[in-house]
Amino acid sequence: MSVLVQEQINSIYPGLLAITEQPLDPVRNAYVSADTKRELLKTLLEKAGAISLLSLGQAINTIEYDPVWYYALRSRTPKILFDKWNRFERYAHSTNRLRIEEKSDYSALFTRYGIEGHQPSTPENLLICGIMIALLEIIGCQNLECYMQDGEGDWLKVREKLQFTLPKNNGMLACGLDTSRWLIAWHTVIPRQIDHDNSQPELNLELPPIKPLQNRDKVKRVTRHIANDISRIWKIEDVAFEMGYSIRSLQRLLTQSNLNFSKLIRLIRIQFACNMLSHEKSSLTAIAFCLGFSDSAHFSRDFKASMGISPSQYRKSLCS
Repeated sequence: MSVLVQEQINSIYPGLLAITEQPLDPVRNAYVSADTKRELLKTLLEKAGAISLLSLGQAINTIEYDPVWYYALRSRTPKILFDKWNRFERYAHSTNRLRIEEKSDYSALFTRYGIEGHQPSTPENLLICGIMIALLEIIGCQNLECYMQDGEGDWLKVREKLQFTLPKNNGMLACGLDTSRWLIAWHTVIPRQIDHDNSQPELNLELPPIKPLQNRDKVKRVTRHIANDISRIWKIEDVAFEMGYSIRSLQRLLTQSNLNFSKLIRLIRIQFACNMLSHEKSSLTAIAFCLGFSDSAHFSRDFKASMGISPSQYRKSLCS
């Protein structure tokens, strides 16, 4: 998130931010302190207004490749995106969190809150609201609208028809809106086409020998479906439903092919991990998050069990 903020502020408001010479970790930002980030966002709010903060997220789809945003944007539904967001906050050990309550298939209520005595600031709330709006619109939420409550408890519209609807500068704050809570609604979802996404080279996944032969293509299709969003926490019932199988028939297909669902997921994840460790500079924490592992320790255990060495040792071996 800090990478997104830094790049956009440098692009739109040059001189407001001193460019750091050190790379930023997209999951655990060790180089920009929380106080520095809060002060930066406060300055942006004061100098450029509330809409400037809400609008920062609109660049997510255009910034240079970042694994966290890349896999977030492969979410086919808002629910999948929300699950990834909550997992991201746990990975990043965020002291400011976002509670997401799905009100229906087409709306959700978002509440910002702090833990360990921290409370999110107004600029931070505006930034996160704008990022969530951008993510939902990019993954395919149509006719999205966003509302915040004023001092009287009435819901006022702050975005519709791909535009923020408040006056520029600090119009949002002048209206006395509660920026810590917002409602987002959409009319329908038309998922992005990601099956033929060329933004990253396709990974040629290897499978163990599959017999009988007539199962090979079926298993490959299941594998590609999972690989299209490897960051998702997959359940066998989700794969079965989305691919037109019953759960029993999908289990039977995998069993006949000398596989089971958890083994297939692990196989795909480890091959993705080897590819990312070979070609990216992302931290091990970022890779673990992007590949759907519950935590970094789980990633290291699974990787070592499959490859015989730890992820860090594997990365070092590539340089020797």
